[in-house]
Amino acid sequence: MGNLFLRDGIYYTHVYVDGARKMRSTRCRDRVAALKVARQLERDAADPAAAAARSTTLGEVLKLFIKAKESEAKAGKLSDDTVAFYKRKVGHLARVFEHDAREQYRPMKLAAISAASVDAYIDRRREEGVVDHTIKKELGPLLGALKLAKRRGLWRGDLVAVMPERFSPNYKPSSRALSIDELQRLLAKLTQDQAARVAFSVATSAEWGATERARREDVDLDRMEVLVRGTKRPTRWRTVPVVYPPQQALLRFALEWADGADGTLFSRWSNQRRDLHRACDEAGIDRCSFTDLRRSCTTWLRAAGVPLELLSLISGHSSTRMLEQVYARLTTEQLGQRMAASLGLDVGDQASECSTCAADSAAPDGLPGLDAAPQTQKPAEKAGLMVPRDRIELPTRGFSIPCSTD
Repeated sequence: MGNLFLRDGIYYTHVYVDGARKMRSTRCRDRVAALKVARQLERDAADPAAAAARSTTLGEVLKLFIKAKESEAKAGKLSDDTVAFYKRKVGHLARVFEHDAREQYRPMKLAAISAASVDAYIDRRREEGVVDHTIKKELGPLLGALKLAKRRGLWRGDLVAVMPERFSPNYKPSSRALSIDELQRLLAKLTQDQAARVAFSVATSAEWGATERARREDVDLDRMEVLVRGTKRPTRWRTVPVVYPPQQALLRFALEWADGADGTLFSRWSNQRRDLHRACDEAGIDRCSFTDLRRSCTTWLRAAGVPLELLSLISGHSSTRMLEQVYARLTTEQLGQRMAASLGLDVGDQASECSTCAADSAAPDGLPGLDAAPQTQKPAEKAGLMVPRDRIELPTRGFSIPCSTD
């Protein structure tokens, strides 16, 4: 490396890039240090791919990953909701990997990614109170970004060595589905528009995003059909027939009390998770989410005898696998009732017990409490928009489903 030369106290060198002689600064004033930098510059010029792999940062690759997902969305292979999901997860990766304890930006070279750094990320997120299942969802985009970088020659690491194997083995999907009693108590603690949205979700198995996009013209009461505007995958945009009497009653309730404007079915609900949890606490029931409301629909229908292949069309799942594992799981009592019915067994004296159980675990054949006239509210009371209690109080007796096909 005899081609070092000084300019204004800084050592420079010459390297050949694509056959052309280029001048490069070593940014060093010490000759020994400048020699080391010059050697690296020469190696980088001879092997541009290695230079790119050495200089690329994690942040740059995460941006490439998001750009690729946005391209898939434009091609119709992903939904905008899925892209937004990836952006949220990538945000946590960038924050933890590329910021120090004082939240100052410190770009991380992709070559520095190792099993130890990924384990440190997991430890940091656990310290922040994040459950392993959520951390696993964040590691997915990291794995995708590393695969993309490897394919483009920006990273030469070992995916198997870096990423943890079978992370989050103890995760169990929620199986919560509301009973009739729980639903009536929940509706009593929500505002009219909120209660209408909850009823709509249980009636149609609509996810939160679909309720946000719901419009009045989507509901055809004459045909008892509802267009559900889901976007997670093509099967989520679906038309749901509402033929089960309890769900028809809930749908009518939703239409009457929904308070949307300009054609939208519902008004803005800024913090549904907080409000649902508060309402559940006030109602004295276990907390639930909109996914639990959606699951209540499929669970009720399966308990009533609707086969899984039809439920998948109603819920918008591409197969029956998620229904079997998560969205339409029967309780032990419901399973016993279905088995007895399919075998044509005469339950005899157990009929009354079966009816009692069925009234609580599956929907009754109607919800007449929803058809009662609402109480007149004074103008001062309209600010709270509390659903009149006698409107959603359902009878506690008299509803049952048959325990057999007899």
